Amino acid sequence: MTSRRLISLAVLTSLLVLGFLLAQTAFAADEQAVIATIKLRSGEMGTAEERNRISALENQLSAAIKNSSSGEFDGDEYGGGVCTIYMYGPSADRLLSVTLPILKGFHAPLGSFVIKRYGKPGAKQDRIPLGDP
Repeated sequence: MTSRRLISLAVLTSLLVLGFLLAQTAFAADEQAVIATIKLRSGEMGTAEERNRISALENQLSAAIKNSSSGEFDGDEYGGGVCTIYMYGPSADRLLSVTLPILKGFHAPLGSFVIKRYGKPGAKQDRIPLGDP
């Protein structure tokens, strides 16, 4: 291999490593979270009606997060009689200020709540009740 090719390869490798490190830093900045846990009224996975209602809620949350540039809507998980909704961004406080009015307007069943987490799992977090009696 010529020295010019070796230099080009070294530069390319350095750029790839730098890009990876920048991506990791950006991901770490977006690691704060708002996690909503909606208690289901019917069984492990809820009824079709509950799932449709939660799907409409998720569409509202996703649009509000996108329009406010406060983070990203990451999806949901059903099981154990709850639906857990995951949202991430650089500021859990900002993300909550965008999503809480929508979540409160949903009128979730008693026992539903939101976790506002200030970092990766294990970081400081606050629990906010959501449920209506």
